[in-house]
Formats: sequence, structure tokens, C-alpha cells
Amino acid sequence: MLEIELFKFDSQTDYLPYYKNYRLKRDNLRTIDDVLNEVHKIEKFGRLEDETFFVRANGTFTDTTGTLDTLLKDSQTLRIEPISVKRAVNDLIIDTKDYKQKLELLAPYLTDIQEMISEKTYMLEYYASNTLHFKDDYIGEHVILLVSDILKELPMLQEELHQLIDCEEGLKHRSSLAYRIQNENTPQNADTVKIPNIIQSFENFNIALYCALNAPSFENVIKESNAQYLDLASKHFDIPENSKELSYLMAGTVLLEALDNNADFLIVNNKEELALFDGQQKAIGKTMGREISLPVVTQGEFIQLLEGDKNIPSHKIKLSFLD
Repeated sequence: MLEIELFKFDSQTDYLPYYKNYRLKRDNLRTIDDVLNEVHKIEKFGRLEDETFFVRANGTFTDTTGTLDTLLKDSQTLRIEPISVKRAVNDLIIDTKDYKQKLELLAPYLTDIQEMISEKTYMLEYYASNTLHFKDDYIGEHVILLVSDILKELPMLQEELHQLIDCEEGLKHRSSLAYRIQNENTPQNADTVKIPNIIQSFENFNIALYCALNAPSFENVIKESNAQYLDLASKHFDIPENSKELSYLMAGTVLLEALDNNADFLIVNNKEELALFDGQQKAIGKTMGREISLPVVTQGEFIQLLEGDKNIPSHKIKLSFLD
């Protein structure tokens, strides 16, 4: 059996959204469309009838032809949400006004903009953007991607169009769509991390991992340490380096997810990420409106600890488990 969690919200009558559960036989269910059609037979809900549309399924942005084998992995639960929960109007139907308004920025350079709106050109990329989740004023992936398309045909407009997107809410806030859109989840580094010679066990510890755009291959090291591995939904956040406000918001979301799941500490990739997650944690806490105080170590430092070497440089947030 397949457990379905379907997002429900009617902007005319509901104060808060909620999820309704259904159980379906897995047989003959291959795509999200198959699932939605079966649920609709049980109980009608808001969706775009007789057309493929975009949704978020188990945290991945895709259209309704998205395949269950990829989305489910080892799970038997499928959570289906609109591509923008905060813009939901009727269950899976959203208000796309912001997508259209930002696309209008390119109206002077496009003769077929209304056709693009009807065809939802780059709509999935726009709403899949993690930046948009934090900053509604972000110019949008669809504008940046379309500028690239225009410049292939009209390179003489490069300076003019770059001025359009290199603005306060433009390029510097862009973050990667990797791991967010189905079939665009190619990791930069898929190699399995070699297990060190483990002397120090981390049994009874809860350890979270931030991967950025790397494959989550360090998971196996955490599990071999006998710790409980905490799989963060935010582990693949791509944090823009040149936008302090946005970097604090994204890093704060990672830290608070780890903290709220009872993590004893967070592992990051390298010293550069340590400088943000540990070195700026007090400032991040102020940005998030909460005190955080979560120890952070790099992958290299964790391996060092596993091998029995506790000679770790001092961090802003004390590694109390070393006492």
C-alpha cells in the first residue's frame, strides 16, 4: 500500500492548510498523475483538470508526469503539495501572479510573452528556487534563464540585459536548482567517503549533516560511528556567498532544523562553511529570532575525532562533548 499525504487549503474558507491522508494500492501507480486520478475518484480536490501541471512531491519539484520510483526511493509515503505552499489558492492550484509580473520585465525584448505565460515557460524553475522561499522580491530564475536565451539570439543586448538582472534582488541571490527538480539531481561528488579507522564511537549521539551541493556520501561515516544520523530536508541548500542576509537566513534554517530534531552537533564540508555556521552563529541567531548554540565540526574534524584525536582548534560554539 502507498500512503498519500495530500496538501489541502481553500483560501476562501480555511485559516491554515492541512494534509489529508489516503491509502492506495501501489499496483499500476507509476506517476503522480496516476495517484492524483485515484485520489480524485475517492474525493474531489483542487487541481488543474486535463493538463500536466507542477507540484512538489516528497520535497522534489516536478510535473505530474513525475515517476514514483524516483520520488519514493525506499519510502512508502508520498506527500504532494503545490509548487508554492504560500501561494496556494485551492489545494494544488496556486496564484501565479508574481511569476507573470516578473516575466513582464522582459516584455520589451519578447514578442511572444503571453504565449510564454500560457505555456508556463520556466515556471517550474521559478517556483523551485530556494531563494524565492526566503525573498519574495527575487527577480526569479525564469527571468535569468530567459535573459540567457535572448542573448544567444541578440548578443548586442548583453550590457543592457545584465543591468536588468544584476540588481539588488537579482543575480547575487541566485542559488542552484540541483537536488530540487526531478531529473536535475546530479551530485558534484558521488564518491563514497572511505571509512576511517574508528577508535571513538559516537553511540547515543544525534548527528546532522549539511552537504551543500555535494552528494550526501558522508552519511555512511556518521552511521559507521554508531551515531543516529539525522537526514535534514535542508542539507542541500545552496547558500549564496555574496549575500549576507540570505546566507544567514539559509544557514539559520539548516541550524534550526538540526536543533529542532535534537542534533548534538552538525557536520559541514569544510572550514569555509564552518566560518559561517559556527563563526557567525550568534548573528545568524539574531536574524532567525532564536538562540541556537549548536556545535559544528567539519568532515575532516569528525574523522579526526573518530580516529581518537581530540586536538580540535577552538570553535565559537564550544564542543562540549570533548570535555
